[in-house]
Amino acid sequence: MDSTPTRRRRLYQAGGVGLALGLGAALGLSPRTRHLRPKRSPTAAYEEALARFETLRARDETGVHPACHSILLDHGGPTASVVVLLHGMTNCPLQFDAFAQRLHAAGHTVLIPRLPRNSLADRRTDALGGLRASEMAACGDEAVDIAVGLGRRVTVFGLSAGGLVAAWVAQHRPEAARVIIAAPFFGISSFALPYQAVIRNLLVRLPNLMLEDSAKELAEKPAHNYVRKSSRSLGELMLLGECVLREARRKPPAAEVVLVNNPADFVINHQLVALLAARWRSHGRTRVDEYVFDAEEQLGHDIIDPLQKTAKPELVYPVLQQLIERR
Repeated sequence: MDSTPTRRRRLYQAGGVGLALGLGAALGLSPRTRHLRPKRSPTAAYEEALARFETLRARDETGVHPACHSILLDHGGPTASVVVLLHGMTNCPLQFDAFAQRLHAAGHTVLIPRLPRNSLADRRTDALGGLRASEMAACGDEAVDIAVGLGRRVTVFGLSAGGLVAAWVAQHRPEAARVIIAAPFFGISSFALPYQAVIRNLLVRLPNLMLEDSAKELAEKPAHNYVRKSSRSLGELMLLGECVLREARRKPPAAEVVLVNNPADFVINHQLVALLAARWRSHGRTRVDEYVFDAEEQLGHDIIDPLQKTAKPELVYPVLQQLIERR
């Protein structure tokens, strides 16, 4: 017969195994992504596209920063080229204002939709705590649907969270001729590839936490940026990224792709971006190019907004415009 200490030890061991199995199941079981599917409803004419944009713009009225509404820079009729610009998380369409004006002056129609739950006037809002991956995917789909009616050739450029949405578009929407993806947020930079799934699963399952910017971050941020991040929104972005990665393993992207790589960016997880590129290229049927900025330029994560401390628009804008206009 087992002694009391022996029985106690075995109970502890059994409890520890049970707890380990439970945690392993909770953390190792990937959240489902089957609900993330493209929803296509492309506009058929210029007037329809304008009406759809006005519907999109009407959602901006309540609580949105006066300078951060969705933007359409058109030429009074359909154009040969339409460029969709997708901004980053905690930012707004104003991030692209200078670059958009440059593209518009060159003859492009430019569409900059406001990403869901971003661009509010309250910089301390907790709105991002309710963000879902499906909202981000739907935003990308809607932008392409509108852009199709505005002109003949659609190009999509996205940065950070917008880069992730651009990757969704590249995977699913053949209406986009070219998709340029810069610094897409697929995972957290400071963790190796094997840990990304565990982090994602934790972030989407645990209660949301609003993460305060450091004093340094706050001092360097433009006045229209949020000053808090949401843990849940990071998990939902990673979930959308996981969906794109899974689809990329099964089939090639629907559009021509250019990946813009900035080695000096320490925010994104470069391993996951490289994995996406490898999976797309493995199909061998769609062009997947890459442009790499020189690490010595020390560009930050946000290579677009001229208000950023590390901004170098005189270097970056001509490169991106060339990638957009190249045939």
